[in-house]
Amino acid sequence: MEQIGVFIVDDHKLFVEGICSLLSDERRFKIIGCASSGYELLERVIEEEIDVFLVDLNMPDMSGVELTRRLKERNKLAKVLALTMHDDFEYVEKMIRSGANGYVLKSASLTELTTAIEQVALGKRFFGEAIQEMMYSRIGGVSETRDELRDHAPNLTKREIEILSLIVKEYTNAQIADMLFISERTVETHRKNIFSKTKVKTVIGLSKFALKHGLASFDNGDFQK
Repeated sequence: MEQIGVFIVDDHKLFVEGICSLLSDERRFKIIGCASSGYELLERVIEEEIDVFLVDLNMPDMSGVELTRRLKERNKLAKVLALTMHDDFEYVEKMIRSGANGYVLKSASLTELTTAIEQVALGKRFFGEAIQEMMYSRIGGVSETRDELRDHAPNLTKREIEILSLIVKEYTNAQIADMLFISERTVETHRKNIFSKTKVKTVIGLSKFALKHGLASFDNGDFQK
């Protein structure tokens, strides 16, 4: 196989340098370039040279979900592999819906990452081992317990629960609006309704409420990249 052209989009410079160094040691791969945001990529990318885009989810100005959607709109054949610390089902689902071809955690081994890049470059889908286990657990009944707890939540709508889970993960209104494709004003309205219905006054109180009712997960990857 010819060298696989890879373009990395991530706002953590040290992480990008590390990935570039690791992949450069593999003759199968060629690093085409790097960008610290979605906008930077869209302004400078030469798509014909790129076989796989490695995209983080939580970046300034534009989420990985939105970037993936725009890349697919520009070129339906563009291949995107999510490379992130977020292992929530909701994130995986959003990336799949936006057109991502694969999803791997940053904690994955080099072997898993290189395999993922190769498979995605061939037009196949690839989900890391940890992501597969999470999805199996979700389907196998873990979500049922959360659903039972949600039944006791005070009249929160599906959208309010979605926004609540992002608020407790410390996303700003602007980031939430970008991720859900709604306006900041709409996010603020939902935010006020959530605090009113839950009768809490702080994000810490909201986090305790979310944990009690199973409305958000608090895994290691939720508060970091």
